[in-house]
Amino acid sequence: MEKRVTTLEVLTEQNQKSIDRLDRSIADLRSDMNCRFTEVDRKFTWLIGMQFTTFIAIIGIFAKLVNIF
Repeated sequence: MEKRVTTLEVLTEQNQKSIDRLDRSIADLRSDMNCRFTEVDRKFTWLIGMQFTTFIAIIGIFAKLVNIF
């Protein structure tokens, strides 16, 4: 009976260590993904800014051609 309990304790410890490793791996993965999403957000902001600027420039060119300004 005592041998079974010892075996179960060892298995429980191994499972707990595996779960702890998984938790650390998931935390590292989340950290890496957050860094990458921050980089994508920055690039997205630049992209939207360039598109808006181009749109305003085109509107200005059309306004100049029609002699609105």
